[in-house]
Amino acid sequence: MYHIIFVYKYRKKILEPIEEKHRPIIHYIEKEIHFEILEMEADKDHIHPLVKSKPKVCTLAIIRKLKQDTTIKLWKTQKEYLKKILLERIYTMK
Repeated sequence: MYHIIFVYKYRKKILEPIEEKHRPIIHYIEKEIHFEILEMEADKDHIHPLVKSKPKVCTLAIIRKLKQDTTIKLWKTQKEYLKKILLERIYTMK
C-alpha cells in the first residue's frame, strides 16, 4: 500500500474548478494498469491517493502513468482553463 502525494507545479491552486474532471481520469487509469485506489482526497494544489497494488506492479509505473495520463487528458478537456492559469503564472513571475 502506498500513500502518494501529487503536488501541482508551483503549488498553483488549480484543482478546485476541475476536481470533478480529475477523479474519473484517475479511476480509469486504475482499471487500466491493475491497481486499486482505496481512498483519494484532493486539496486546491495537491492530491493524496492511497494506492494498493500487487508486488509485481512497479510503483514508479503507477506514478508515471497517473501523472502522464491525467496531464494529457486534462489538457485535452480543460485547455482554456489551464492556459489561463499558465499565463497568470508567467505574468506574475516578472
